[in-house]
Amino acid sequence: MLNNSTLYKLIIDTTNEGVWMIDEFNKTNFVNNKMIDVLGYSEDEMLGKNLFDFMDNDGIELAKKNLERNANGISELHEFKFKNKNGDDVWTQLNTSPIIINGVNKGSLAMVTDITARKAKEIEESEIHRNYRSLFEDCPVPIWDEDFSEVKCRIDALRRKGIIDFKKHFENNLGDLVYCAQGLVINDVNKAVVELNEAKDKAHVLRSYAELATRETLRYTIDQLVAISENKTTYQHEVKLKTFGGNYRHVLMKWTVVKGYEKTYKKVYLTTIDFTDRIIEENQFLKNTNKEKETLLKEIHHRVKNNLQIIMSLLNLQSRSIDDLETKDLFNVSIGRIQSMSIVHQLLYQAENFSKIEFRDYLERLVYPLISSIKGDGCQIEFKIDVENVVLNINTSIPLGLIITELITNSLKHGIKQCTGEISISMRNTENNKYLLEIGDNGDNFPSDFDINKTETLGLQLVTSLVEQLSGTISRDNSKSGTHYKITFEEVEDNSMKK
Repeated sequence: MLNNSTLYKLIIDTTNEGVWMIDEFNKTNFVNNKMIDVLGYSEDEMLGKNLFDFMDNDGIELAKKNLERNANGISELHEFKFKNKNGDDVWTQLNTSPIIINGVNKGSLAMVTDITARKAKEIEESEIHRNYRSLFEDCPVPIWDEDFSEVKCRIDALRRKGIIDFKKHFENNLGDLVYCAQGLVINDVNKAVVELNEAKDKAHVLRSYAELATRETLRYTIDQLVAISENKTTYQHEVKLKTFGGNYRHVLMKWTVVKGYEKTYKKVYLTTIDFTDRIIEENQFLKNTNKEKETLLKEIHHRVKNNLQIIMSLLNLQSRSIDDLETKDLFNVSIGRIQSMSIVHQLLYQAENFSKIEFRDYLERLVYPLISSIKGDGCQIEFKIDVENVVLNINTSIPLGLIITELITNSLKHGIKQCTGEISISMRNTENNKYLLEIGDNGDNFPSDFDINKTETLGLQLVTSLVEQLSGTISRDNSKSGTHYKITFEEVEDNSMKK
């Protein structure tokens, strides 16, 4: 049977922990087999050696502080780095206790565990983490580290209540929308996020990001929550982002659930790609292109107007050589019709809006010259106009101008036979793109059985055809003296604006 001394030595020599004992002068006076294996020295090489011989300079300074506390009767558990016989680092965990005999410090006893492998792994993981942090922080792309787990839990709770169509539910239940959205947790953001959002610092973003919400935020918040409800692990959308500086950036936001977190949505990375400069460039390009088109369109209207004026001049010159009054009158009627179209192009050429004209201005430019050309400057024909805030496109203005020209020409020739009289025109918008035009005179009436829709005269046939072109109707108003018409019509769609 082993005696106690032999038994204790056997236990110490076979234990899986290193045992290291030093005296009050820090000299090694005992090491077990495990301790010899850990540092690679022989027992003779370690006995009598100073503890400091097995560490680097930084370790010596740290060991002195530890030994000082140990001498004061303090036991400790800490990590410490030694140097083995080959000069390599050996990381250990020391459980040190002071050796006190009769109240006097006689050294220290340490139980030593080799943690070099574990420490190497920790250092490697720490290096990986540092690299990740460096990549995260210094990445030029704005990155948000987010936690959607609570958002998902709240959505799942609504699902258990029977909600199926989450898009419709969130659109009609603002409270549930806000409740689910408030489950979002933002863990971190990188420096690029701070810069993009014009924040003071990272803390400013994490504390006050809710201040960046706009009316548009509601729309894409619903879309994101619907994506989560459909268990999508990635989602992207274009956003007009408001910054803390009050500016707006056009960005593409894309979030992706980190692999391994697909069930919980605990880890989500959101990236933000800023394409504001591209939008600005595209807008500038469109602006320049539109300006070029406006210049071209302006030139076209100018040239059309000039060409029509040339045609009018040619017809006018030709009419002077005609003695037959009926034929001469046909020339003058044609000149009036061309004049009605020419004025439209002139107004479009002069206007800032190249697609529509102010119709009151058009009527004043059309009717007064028409009265003068037919009745002469000496006649007193009063023109009453009641048209306010009516603007029409070229596709409507030209046929409408021809209609008005024909009807006023008839009034001046066949209704108002004297040198005095009155012509009135009123127009108003009755509903979207639909109008009522009332035009008349106080001259002689047409026969009571006259039907404009069955007339055989070229001018009035032209009127009915043009009214039909405007998807309208024309009727006589017999409640007033003279000749009066009511014309309903729609503004013709401007197909050129679709291109």
